[in-house]
Amino acid sequence: MFRSSTNVVVAALFLAACSALKPSDPDLTPINPTAVLETHTVNAGIQDFPASEGTTLSYTRANVQRNETSFKGTGAISRFLDVETVVRIERLDRKLSWALDAKSKRATECPLKGCPAPIPRMALAKKPVETDKAGDSACRLKIGNTTFTIEPTGQKRSINGFDTEQYDIKWLVTFRDNVSRKSTSTVSIDLWTAPVTPALEDAKALEKAFVRARDKILGIDTDTERIGILPPEVGRMISSYLSANVSPSDRTNLLAGAKKTDKVKGQPILTNVTWRFTGEACSMQQTMKDIGDKPLFTFISEVKSHKMVPLHDSLFAPPKGYKITK
Repeated sequence: MFRSSTNVVVAALFLAACSALKPSDPDLTPINPTAVLETHTVNAGIQDFPASEGTTLSYTRANVQRNETSFKGTGAISRFLDVETVVRIERLDRKLSWALDAKSKRATECPLKGCPAPIPRMALAKKPVETDKAGDSACRLKIGNTTFTIEPTGQKRSINGFDTEQYDIKWLVTFRDNVSRKSTSTVSIDLWTAPVTPALEDAKALEKAFVRARDKILGIDTDTERIGILPPEVGRMISSYLSANVSPSDRTNLLAGAKKTDKVKGQPILTNVTWRFTGEACSMQQTMKDIGDKPLFTFISEVKSHKMVPLHDSLFAPPKGYKITK
């Protein structure tokens, strides 16, 4: 009798343990191949952009994409702020997007066209001023000579499981102020790229298909074939920093020539960007006094993982219980 009672107790405890491990609300949505890209960034900070560290997870299929971006401050003040997470889902089949707020369990819905992607507050402290502030400035800078060099170094190393090769990239731009004084902008990029393997090619094919389909809806044309060597965050920082003295059209033309190139082979895995200014142009005099020989900023972008993963369709819709507002 005692042995029988003991067996019943053991069986009951086993069933209770199994019940605790079993999901209370299992995900029954279909599972499909998904391109997953995880990128880590470290920003040393500059005017309007506080020092920060962040991770972005992108989940992509041919007609849907989910981006999860988490940032934390690393500056003297921003490091005490809470980690900020921005989640955005784009559905090309429905031509709409959702911005998810996990704290309030809300999803803000808007049309895909005319709904800009949110930029985390941690990544951009102030909204960039797109008006021509340079037009009201006593010191205007005009762009002079521009040189762009890309040299493979022959160095190789393994980064996060990727077999990479190094490129040394220099982007030099001269500026001239109202009284013909010159300054030189030097962007140095230490770039490591990996060959596109068949597995990586499958992930990139899905991502390119999504970009092409989204471009068609938005009426734009994104070059997905050439390598982008300048992280978009760096472009925003450079444009914002120069906005007080360089016209919007000059800034646009300046950045357009540095975003894409066909001289780099493979897929960027690690990108280390350093920006320096030297010279005597009026807008840079105080800057040079403040920073000395230090760079204006450094920015690092590193691919932690890039692969195909089978994932549930529920990933591309607001979770159950979320209130959708339009």
